[in-house]
Amino acid sequence: MSLRPTEASLLADELERELIGAAVQQVASPTATRVYLELRVPGRSETVLVCSDEKAARLSVVEKRPPNPPAPPGWQSVLRRELVGARLLDVESVEPRRTVVLHLRDANEQVRALVLEYGDAPGIALTTREGRVLALSSPFRPGFRPGATWTPPDERPLSTQPSRLASDFVHLRLCRGAELLFGAEEQTRWKRAQLSPLEAKLKRLERTRAKVEAEANRSEQAERYRREGELLSRNQHALVRGEKEIALTEYTAEGEAELLIRLDPSRTPKQEADWRFHQYRRLLRGVEFARKRLAQLDEEKRALLAELETVRTAAVDAPVQDLARRREDDTPLLPYKEYRGHHEQPIWVGRGSAHNDTLTFKLARPWHLWLHARGVPGAHVVVPLDKRQALNQETLLDAAHLALHHSDLKGEPRGEVSYVPIKYVRKAKGAGAGAVTYTQEKTVSLRVEPARLERLLATERLERS
Repeated sequence: MSLRPTEASLLADELERELIGAAVQQVASPTATRVYLELRVPGRSETVLVCSDEKAARLSVVEKRPPNPPAPPGWQSVLRRELVGARLLDVESVEPRRTVVLHLRDANEQVRALVLEYGDAPGIALTTREGRVLALSSPFRPGFRPGATWTPPDERPLSTQPSRLASDFVHLRLCRGAELLFGAEEQTRWKRAQLSPLEAKLKRLERTRAKVEAEANRSEQAERYRREGELLSRNQHALVRGEKEIALTEYTAEGEAELLIRLDPSRTPKQEADWRFHQYRRLLRGVEFARKRLAQLDEEKRALLAELETVRTAAVDAPVQDLARRREDDTPLLPYKEYRGHHEQPIWVGRGSAHNDTLTFKLARPWHLWLHARGVPGAHVVVPLDKRQALNQETLLDAAHLALHHSDLKGEPRGEVSYVPIKYVRKAKGAGAGAVTYTQEKTVSLRVEPARLERLLATERLERS
């Protein structure tokens, strides 16, 4: 939604009619796109807003202005020096050029023009009578800078759309109507800007929770492995190596039942039973860890839902930062997740195949340590060591745990992890994203410590550029 030329003309006429000769008592610019002028006429004061926010550029009158931030835009000092004490001469609307100009004269008879352009690239400029630019809200047109000469924007065809401005106020009825119209739309955008990153975070958390919940619900699968292992142990004599399946009788509280067990022809009967007991123990450990992680995620979700409800019900004030400037939560994620290892040592884990390449070949330095689960697909893991920093054994074990966890060996009780300085890693020619070759590697044979892994995963942070 943007200001229409017919509306701009009506606003200019009303301001000129009711505030001609008004003195500027205060000037405030809490953001680079908003200027508040407190104008005094006999019997009352009015606060005029000159706003160049995208989709809400306007000239309006507000009941109150937001407080200034601790560090307001630098051009506020110029506006105060040039405009405080000046009186409003007239307000001119140039409809074909989507421009409104407020002319003011100070005690020294110097005329200043506060120019609002509300077209495709909204902006505000303070100029002299001759058009020399004293200050700009932002470089909204190429070549514009303080000291240059302001020239009107190009003309555009006029539309015949009717005015949408209306209110029940006695004074400055249309200007207050403009604030009601655009202010409501701004409130919606500001609220959406606050809610959007929180809602995205909630979706990510729910996806993670669904995966962890699936891990936590594998106790039934673990129990089946135990039952099969016990049956195979008791019926070793009935197994013949090379068979692909066997039907054995299981005695339960409900009576006899036949259980069909699939076999690996390459395993001996003892190996079949041992393998199932191993899977049973592995799944039980995974279930226990997943249930703890699930409790953490549920607590995070409760806190996030409470924060969302607070934001939804809270009043929205004008942001102290420009809406054109991206919120921190909207900035792109870096190609890695960061964990904190021994002595708060950062450990970076690539978020996907393409992100692995970016992490390894663009962000990491030659002396950083690179790790990868040996022989299986997985994430690139980087330990950003200082140039002469010695590798700590605990840090190596932390990074190796993360490399194993973010690979196809996730959930296995042990595995091997290769590690090497980044300078020995090369992109594999002709291979897909994330594929590399490396030399002079060392290998650590790792037995997973659930407590260490749980501690590391609890430190996860999504870094942003």
